[in-house]
Amino acid sequence: MESKPQIPLKLDIQYEEKEELDNFAMDENFHRLITENTFAALKQAIRKNKSECILFDVINFDLKVKVKKANYKKLLNQLLKYYEGIEDYTTCSELIKLKARL
Repeated sequence: MESKPQIPLKLDIQYEEKEELDNFAMDENFHRLITENTFAALKQAIRKNKSECILFDVINFDLKVKVKKANYKKLLNQLLKYYEGIEDYTTCSELIKLKARL
């Protein structure tokens, strides 16, 4: 059973060497996690007509990654490119419908 994404995704990023952070940033599983949670958070923000969307909460840096409503379409376009690239056309269709709501 697939778990529901946490919105916003709470991250606790810890590393000792910069190389560890670089490797982590290049990891495909990390990219998928970030992309899926970005989509879930943005979808929720659009449905609730929020003026901004908090995508991530990096706990140990006391940092929140946010996007303003004016940039929702840009972010949806980036997500669309990703999901087209992995040929997930069901999600592409959902993204197109969300863009039409803006």
